[in-house]
Amino acid sequence: MQKLLSLLLFCTITFTAQAQDDTISEQIKTERDVELNKLQKELNNNQFKITNLTEQLSQISGKQYGRKLDLQEQIQKELDNRIKILEESPKVKIKSNGQLAFTELIKIQKDIQPAKLYLSSNGFYTKLGKFDNLQGYSEFTAWKSEYDKWYVKKKGDNATLDFINRTVSLISDSTNDIPLFGSISQSVTSGITLILSQLKGRDKDLIEKTPRVLMLLNSIGQFESEKSILDNEWKTIDSELKELQSEYEALVDKQIAFYNIDRTKYKTFLTATLDSDIDAFKLYSRDKILLKLNTLENGNNQNWMGNVETYMYQVQSIRIRFGELTGRMLNNIEKYEKLFVKFSNEDNFSKEFVKRAKELREDLKLVKENFILQFKPTKYIEDSAVMYIKR
Repeated sequence: MQKLLSLLLFCTITFTAQAQDDTISEQIKTERDVELNKLQKELNNNQFKITNLTEQLSQISGKQYGRKLDLQEQIQKELDNRIKILEESPKVKIKSNGQLAFTELIKIQKDIQPAKLYLSSNGFYTKLGKFDNLQGYSEFTAWKSEYDKWYVKKKGDNATLDFINRTVSLISDSTNDIPLFGSISQSVTSGITLILSQLKGRDKDLIEKTPRVLMLLNSIGQFESEKSILDNEWKTIDSELKELQSEYEALVDKQIAFYNIDRTKYKTFLTATLDSDIDAFKLYSRDKILLKLNTLENGNNQNWMGNVETYMYQVQSIRIRFGELTGRMLNNIEKYEKLFVKFSNEDNFSKEFVKRAKELREDLKLVKENFILQFKPTKYIEDSAVMYIKR
């Protein structure tokens, strides 16, 4: 359960800076679209000129040699301009996409703020971690009190009973971190069933309480067995998130170095709480990225657009994988829901167990509502898939 709590602490994205991030991202896209529309208009105008000049050329007789030569030169000039316009379009896209890539990358880290979802889910996971603690069930403590008085009289007379008592003591110890399912659960229930068969009329209170404690043990045992499958999925997600976090940090480090972004400013950004400070770093980063890309464009680096594209698709990959992992988290939460529904029938399970299961189901409902509010896995993946314009 501790791993589950640490998982939530690691990965909970609250999007408290979403408005600012969207503003910056939309600003980049708007400026990109303005530039591309301008180029498209220039391209259309260029095509109109070429068509017009070509028609004029076709109507000139062979005797108008000077005029014909002049039109040919004008056509060639417009063709050269067309090449420049066509070459400029992918550069505009790459520069915009490069800015978007870094903005979306640092958004992931900036949005890792676990407080809200953790606080809302802390009650649920704390209770879930104590769900198999028998000391929290009056059905067990009442039975254990009667059992202890009975065992004092039997102690040392029967090796089998002494073994059963050690097992009962083991599951009664709240400091033990042994899950109450599998072989330990079978051993305890078999032992208590054997004890029940040996009880006499004078053990009326213990006889009355034992069937209820057996149902409680069976209820917890079945629940914990099925819950362990879900817990293993959390462990897998936790492992994949740690791997993704490592890749993320390496990618941030590479891009900061590539664009010559001040690391001190980046660290300050990570702890910034004022919108103005957050926006200031975003705008600073945009300026640094544009400066770097303009320098590369005017230099001898022929593959500068390819370098930017590599970073673009690495960021996109991380975002999509993160979206997929949050989707799996939501799916696991929904499996917990189904589990609580299954164990809410008082005819099949201990009444006290069912009561606590229903309470946990209500707590889980709040966790799910907050999760859906904070995470939008499908939209996150869809937005990541179309975050760039292809050049």
